[in-house]
Amino acid sequence: MNAFEQIIEKLLRQEGYWTRIGYKVNLTPAMKKVIGIPSMPRPEFDILAYKPSRNELLWVECKSYLDSRGVIADAVTGIDEERARGFNVFTNRKFRDITTRELLNQMLVEGLFLQRPNVNYCLVAGKIASETDRERLREYFTEKIWILYDDGWIKSKLADLTNLGYEDDESIIVAKLFQR
Repeated sequence: MNAFEQIIEKLLRQEGYWTRIGYKVNLTPAMKKVIGIPSMPRPEFDILAYKPSRNELLWVECKSYLDSRGVIADAVTGIDEERARGFNVFTNRKFRDITTRELLNQMLVEGLFLQRPNVNYCLVAGKIASETDRERLREYFTEKIWILYDDGWIKSKLADLTNLGYEDDESIIVAKLFQR
């Protein structure tokens, strides 16, 4: 687990989601071949977030990119094919469709929900390269009916943590220290 994923997991739990970090789904060699990546390891989800009241499952990709240029819209939309590999859920429809289907089958067998949830795809970006990239990502995610949580969302949700009572939780403690 990385620290950024842990923080985002905490923020999603505050929104009423049950979460899992690092969940892996099994794909057959034939499925991987159809996807076009026959040698890939089992797909691992940064975060799966389930909200029972809405029967909604979020496939959350976390990209902090704090000490880099930031998330580039061309990578997420697939225009920059070299950088797009880290964003398969958004750029490779076969990968997304097959992996989602197998994820739901596997979770159902494991008893993680009673009926198939509505699945949505979410990118959490700690840093976006430019305002142009931010606007292009917002438009792209709106068009696809996906969710984009950027640094503004993260800051807002961290600020909300400061209103909670004391909990022995790193995210809450750090948020409170920075707000004082």
